This record gives sequence, C-alpha cells and structure tokens, in this order.
Amino acid sequence: MKRCLALTTAVLASIGSTLGQWDVPVPVVLNGSLPEHRQVTGLSDPVDSSAAVSMAAARDNATTYATAAGTSVLEVALNPAPTAYTAGMVLHLLPLEANSTAAQVNVNGLGPVPILKQGGLPLDSADLFPGIPARMVFDGSSFLLLGSTYLPCRSGFSAVAREFCIEDSSRTAVNFYTAAANCTAMGARLCTFSEWTHACRVIPGFMNTVPSFEWVDHAANNATDAKRVGQGSDGSNNPESSGCTYGGTSAPTNTARYRCCTNR
Repeated sequence: MKRCLALTTAVLASIGSTLGQWDVPVPVVLNGSLPEHRQVTGLSDPVDSSAAVSMAAARDNATTYATAAGTSVLEVALNPAPTAYTAGMVLHLLPLEANSTAAQVNVNGLGPVPILKQGGLPLDSADLFPGIPARMVFDGSSFLLLGSTYLPCRSGFSAVAREFCIEDSSRTAVNFYTAAANCTAMGARLCTFSEWTHACRVIPGFMNTVPSFEWVDHAANNATDAKRVGQGSDGSNNPESSGCTYGGTSAPTNTARYRCCTNR
C-alpha cells in the first residue's frame, strides 16, 4: 500500500510539475521516513483564490500585503484579487502618503470602505504614516485598524506627523516670553524650529497662513536673541525674503506672531 501511494505521489508530482495543478480525489498521506520526504515543495505565490499557498507565501503575507496610494481613499491591489469583502479578511498595507481625516480603503476596485480605529472612530489625519506598515481586519462593514494610533489633534490644530500637531493659524504678535507662556498656559508649547519648518513643507498652502515672521523654540538662544522663521534669510547669498527655509533671530523683547504645537 505504501509502495502504491509512493508511486501515485511520484506520478502526481511529475504531472503537477508539468501542469502546475493537482486534482487528487483522495487524501494524500505524506509518510516518508525523513522530513524532506514529507513535504510539497516548489509552490509559487498563488495567482487565484483557489490556489495552494506555500509557507513562504503565508509568512510573507503575499496574498494580503500591498502598498497603498492616496490620502482620502487608499487604493490597494492584492494578488490574487479578492472577489468580495468578507468578514475576517486581513489586510496589511504600506502607505505611500500620510492619510487624511476619515480615510477609506479600496481593495482591487471593490469600493471604498471606512477604516476605523479603537472605539469605532474614523482615522485622524496622519494616523497612517508613509513607510509604516498597518494591519487591519474587515468586520463586515469596515476595516478595523489593529494596533495603537495617536490621539486626534484638538480643534484649530492639524496633524503634521504621527508625533505632533500644529496650529492652523498664527496668533497676534507678542514678545517671545509672552508667546512661550501663552502656549504653556493652554497645555501646548511654542513650536520648535524643526516642527515649524516640517509643517511648512508638508501642509499645502502653509505659507498663506504666515503674514509675517513667527517665534519658534521653547527658549531664547541667549539673553539677546530668540529664533523667528517665515521671513529673513535662507542662509545663502539670496536677499531676505519669505518661505519655509527663511528666518533669523531677534531680541526676545521685540514682538512677532507665533503658533503653538502639541504632542499626539
């Protein structure tokens, strides 16, 4: 019986290597004496929903992993393509951009589906960050994000990255010390130089909210100078102007506009 089974398996393996598909009407028992005689090898990544999956494909999440393009609707293309959303469906995606508020996901053109985080809440902007893999499961109506997310930004603030939020507009000009104290009083802080410049580069139209230079950093550089950005020099021979890379220093007793930042 074992000989017959071994012969049958060998013949099937020969046929399988030619056709790439087995159709066995009875159970195949792999009972060789050595581990390498009790396995099926050579399986490629599946190309349709009924194909067998190798351990390598399962470990690599080959059927559930894809990059995600877009911000409000994340477009994902799995291979093989699913024919429908099904409860329990797991999705691993790698965002190419930070998401916008209440983002959805569209898998292989099946239609946009909401992505929810803990508490059934829609995503806040930048909950999914470029290059950081996200794992989610379909519950029958929405994809539920598995793992931790960051707190939403308070009203009047926007998420720039997963780490911090920045005010949407600058505040009335005051001296540096008052600006720092005002941000602290509202449970925030004066934006650092790096936070301000990063927000300026990634938020569309940010410079339209900068009517004049703004204070940055938690403390003055020394007794006579504090940093301000948005207008001034960019460190080259270009004349003073305005932009994300322009700035300088001023006496902290002078006045300038400012905006606050918070952690997420």
